[in-house]
Amino acid sequence: MESLIHTLSWISTALQVPVVVAILYLLARGLIALGDFFGRWSDRMHRARSIGQGTSTLAHVPANELVDLLASASPGKTDTLRVALEALRQAPADATWHERVVTEFELAADRRLALFRTMTRIGPLLGLMGTLIPLGPALVALAAGDIAVLARKMEVAFATTVVGLVIGAIGFLLHQAAQRWAMDDLSLLEFASARLQGRSHGDAS
Repeated sequence: MESLIHTLSWISTALQVPVVVAILYLLARGLIALGDFFGRWSDRMHRARSIGQGTSTLAHVPANELVDLLASASPGKTDTLRVALEALRQAPADATWHERVVTEFELAADRRLALFRTMTRIGPLLGLMGTLIPLGPALVALAAGDIAVLARKMEVAFATTVVGLVIGAIGFLLHQAAQRWAMDDLSLLEFASARLQGRSHGDAS
C-alpha cells in the first residue's frame, strides 16, 4: 500500500512542471488574443462607420454595390467576412455554392472560438491542479517543521490558482465578444447571399 501511495505522490509531483508550463502557455495565448481583440474591435468600428449601425441602411443598396461596400468596409484582406463575400461573387446565382461558402464561414468562426472555449474550461482546471499538487509536499514540510518549503509551496499553489482564474476570465470575455461578432458577420453574409441570388433570379426572369 505504501508503494502505491508513493507512486501516486510521485506522479502528482511530476505533473507540476507540465501544469505550470500549460498555464503559462495559455496565459501567453490569452494575452496575444487580447491584443488581437482590440485590433478587431477597431476594424469593426471602422466597418460600422462605413455601412451604418444596422442592415436597414443597406436595404436599398444594389446587390453588387452591397458586396463591394461590405468588402471594402472590412480593412484586412484576410478578414473572413471579406473572403466569404468575394467567394459569393464567384457564382452569384448558385445557391449550392452560397450554402457551401456560408458553412465554411461558420466552421472558420467556430475554429476561432475554440481557443477561447479551451481557455474558459481548461484555465481554471489547470489552476486547480496547480493548487492541489503542491499541497502534498507542503503538508510534509509542515510536519517536518520546514516553514521555508511550506511557504514556497503555498506561494506556488495560490499563484497558479489566480493565473488559472485569469485565463478563464479572459477566455470567457473574448468568447462572448467573438461569438457576437461571428453572429453579426454571419447575418451580413446571409443577407448579401440572399440579395445576390435575388438579383440573379430577377435578371434571369
